[in-house]
Amino acid sequence: MKIITSPAKLMNIENSTDFLRSTTPKFINGAAFIHSFLKNKSPKYLSELMDISTKLADENWERNQKWNSKPKAKESAPALFAFTGEVYRGLDAQSLDKKAVDYLQKNYRILSGLYGLLKPSDKIMLYRLEMGRPFQFDDYKNLYGFWSEKITGQLNDEMKKNEILLNLGSNEYFKVIDRKKLNHKVIDFEFYEIREGKLKTIVVYTKHARGLVVRFCAETQAKTLNDVKAFNYDGYRIDEEKSTDTKLVFTR
Repeated sequence: MKIITSPAKLMNIENSTDFLRSTTPKFINGAAFIHSFLKNKSPKYLSELMDISTKLADENWERNQKWNSKPKAKESAPALFAFTGEVYRGLDAQSLDKKAVDYLQKNYRILSGLYGLLKPSDKIMLYRLEMGRPFQFDDYKNLYGFWSEKITGQLNDEMKKNEILLNLGSNEYFKVIDRKKLNHKVIDFEFYEIREGKLKTIVVYTKHARGLVVRFCAETQAKTLNDVKAFNYDGYRIDEEKSTDTKLVFTR
């Protein structure tokens, strides 16, 4: 079983762990290629591309100037600990024990607009490059065109026969994976809040729940789909009636 999430815009390279030996991202050469174009973009371009403030654009322009493919320890952190958005607050990797972290190293991967596909131990620097933004470079119209075949192929290489892929990523990121060329069954997830008898989707809660599922899998050493169906953190329970062979629905 493999588990996929999106990255986060919020990052922190001050967090780390003794449980992981740092590794180099599989597609670091691809990241360096993309960066060779990104580095030359002005703060104004970054602001318009990512729809961010002038202050954030200046900050990310500075990040782009500092970025390199062989960062020093103080300039980087393992991917599992570098992202700090809502998914990663749910995951709360800092509080996991070694057994759980080892499980994630084996089974968990993070999609990235710059790095492509990351293992928990892969050391990364501060960056911002969302997969869905219309970043054109070289002969590519966007990042999907650059990454789709590479990421899909890598997952096929890593996964064993009959392994399933848990999609806990956003639509923006997961669509970089070519489902038609992926040789494995994908399980999608939906999370709902029950409000006045009606089911509602609240984005921030959905993101947090995705991280909680990753944490649950790590702490329980989940191996099968039935193991995942037992997810019950923060009041969530599976809705068997709404769930299907390829989608798990949880409500609370």
